[in-house]
Amino acid sequence: MLKSLKIQNYALIDSLELTWHSGMTAITGETGSGKSIVLGALGLLLGNRGDTSSIRAGTERCTIEGVFSCFPKVQSWLQRNDLDIWDELVVRREFSRQGRGRVFINDTPVTIQLLQVLGLQLVDLHGQDSVKLLLQRDFQLAWIDINAGHTDLISAYKGAFAKFKHAQSQLAELELKRSQPQTDLDYIRYQLEELQALELENRDWKAILQERDVLENSEAISVTLASAFAALNENDEATGALDRLLQARKQLDNIGHIDPKLQSLSDRVKSVRIELSDLVHEIESRAEQTENNPNRLDQLNTLHNELQRILHKHNAEDASELKRLQLSLREQLTEAAGIEDAYSAAKNELEVQRRNTISAGNALMSSRQQQASQLASAIEATLKRLSMPDASLSFEWKKGSEPDEHGIEEVIIVFSANPGHPVLPLQKVASGGEKSRLMLAFKATGTGNACLPSIVLDEIDTGVSGKVAEEMARLMRNMAGNQQVIAVTHLPQVAALADHQLKVTKSTENNRARTQVVSLNEDQRIEEIASMLSGSIITSAALANAESLRAGTQD
Repeated sequence: MLKSLKIQNYALIDSLELTWHSGMTAITGETGSGKSIVLGALGLLLGNRGDTSSIRAGTERCTIEGVFSCFPKVQSWLQRNDLDIWDELVVRREFSRQGRGRVFINDTPVTIQLLQVLGLQLVDLHGQDSVKLLLQRDFQLAWIDINAGHTDLISAYKGAFAKFKHAQSQLAELELKRSQPQTDLDYIRYQLEELQALELENRDWKAILQERDVLENSEAISVTLASAFAALNENDEATGALDRLLQARKQLDNIGHIDPKLQSLSDRVKSVRIELSDLVHEIESRAEQTENNPNRLDQLNTLHNELQRILHKHNAEDASELKRLQLSLREQLTEAAGIEDAYSAAKNELEVQRRNTISAGNALMSSRQQQASQLASAIEATLKRLSMPDASLSFEWKKGSEPDEHGIEEVIIVFSANPGHPVLPLQKVASGGEKSRLMLAFKATGTGNACLPSIVLDEIDTGVSGKVAEEMARLMRNMAGNQQVIAVTHLPQVAALADHQLKVTKSTENNRARTQVVSLNEDQRIEEIASMLSGSIITSAALANAESLRAGTQD
């Protein structure tokens, strides 16, 4: 429930702090005094949109803060959204002239969207125009479901509907692929043929590119190998490295008998000469193998150029990436080849899930119809208390063209206030006063009215008086046994029956209008109710009547 409300620099309010209580609270005051301003501030705490025009003239910032009971459902919501859990729930909104707005939940900044979700769990805010909710299918079905308590049927339907939507999605995806132009498939085949021509799986592209580099530089390689061979091998002038090593060894052999260490040097030279001899033979062999083969080079260049073209075409880095692309193209063609079978299977699956959804929807609709019939009878009984003895209300049902998240049915509330008049859709027959009574009857019927800890009824009693007003007041008081009820009212009967009463007044100070709200004690309440009965001049009869209203409601 709402426990306190602080308002600073909002509309005609400079500073206001209100304490709220359980039970029923009546908010009274003359027309134009600012009762709607208080509810407007509360609406902002529930996520309603605000702008700079709501900031009090002459100030730069307005702040609205509300403290609510932190009941288990809200605690779970806070935990799911990673918000601090306090003993109480504190919501604060701030607006500045610069257009900046901030929202805080338990001192943590949050988005307006998150606040709107929380607001739906805190307060049920209804005005005399809220009867439009009764014309909304989702509200009607949700209200019936809350009173029916058939959570197992709802869960079964939601599960079936989720599978139905998934089957729809799968079929739509296949329909899109199935509608793919043949030219697209032809292009995929063309790309695949290009890649297959490269024989990516069978060719060692690293070896091919290396062979191409050798052939392209064969002349330079041959000249270099010949020079190296000449520098190392014996020649007529005996200037090759092998000749010189042979000479060095002979010299060392001449002195090797003098010192064993000198002999080891000779042995090492011998070893080096053997290794160098192998190297010379290798160079000679490589020189003989190196050939100038322009035909082979042309073949390799053609392969290389084709590889580079296709790499560039597909923005690929190497042949490995092209192999992966080739596999993907093959899979696309395979999938396209089996698209008709998959499409047919998806259509069959959709029909299966549609039947399952409709079956679950039929069970849910049947339960809804039974509950709605009982609720309609209860609403008619309540309307009789509100001086509509001949009112007739019922729910008309028909199956929709396609299941949706709410069910398989369409529902229309039909209503007649007078005997001899046929029932017609609600929006065509109910007057303003009838709508107010009808809305209150809905809120007072079943358990749906107690789903939220607080309900605000903004002049829902407009257009009624006398005995009807008394009955409306009693209905509100009964509702207050299950939830906090805040009623903005012009009816003395409603004000008299409330547990608490707030009076809204407007005054002018320094040429500026100012709205104030005060909590009334018992004497002040009698005086205010008498004023509501007789106007600005309070007569003794009005005071006596007010005292009678207060005394007669202490039951």
